[in-house]
Amino acid sequence: FGDDNPILSVSWYDILKWCNAKSEMDGLTPVYQVNGSIYKTGDEDAVVNALANGYRLPTEKEWEWAARGGVKSKGFLYSGSNDPNEVGWHKLNSERSTYPVGLKAPNELGIYDMSGNIAERTNDFIALSNSIERIQRGGFTGLDPYFGQVTVRLSRPPELRAWMGFRYAYNNRVLDGVD
Repeated sequence: FGDDNPILSVSWYDILKWCNAKSEMDGLTPVYQVNGSIYKTGDEDAVVNALANGYRLPTEKEWEWAARGGVKSKGFLYSGSNDPNEVGWHKLNSERSTYPVGLKAPNELGIYDMSGNIAERTNDFIALSNSIERIQRGGFTGLDPYFGQVTVRLSRPPELRAWMGFRYAYNNRVLDGVD
């Protein structure tokens, strides 16, 4: 895959460690901790240090707000359009391959590929009877276009890597319209 393609096949744990490493590289305080220490190794459930100013996964609510176009939203089904082919790569138009970011139209905030190409992890989870799964949003090239709608959510085990990618956010960033 090319340099402009999305990051692919990373677990939820990999993403948290990447966010912490990027935070440190940029002189910010890492967000994710395990037992009060910066999360750097292993596959453990980490907690968010609310006082840290580093990078983290967006919450599901933050992800959806951005995908909908934020304060500029026009109420589209997909991120930037009612036509999934205009804004996203999915099973019917991708040959099940990822593509460089930005080949489709952006949403109202100028953000690309939130309705396809690669599934995006969020920081949220659901508790099942015998496990915890992490919420993913945005669909991907192996799914029907329906799954790229801004309201559709799926959950997957945190260790799953297939078709998983992410976007990151600043921990201290407050978005208009998000409580």
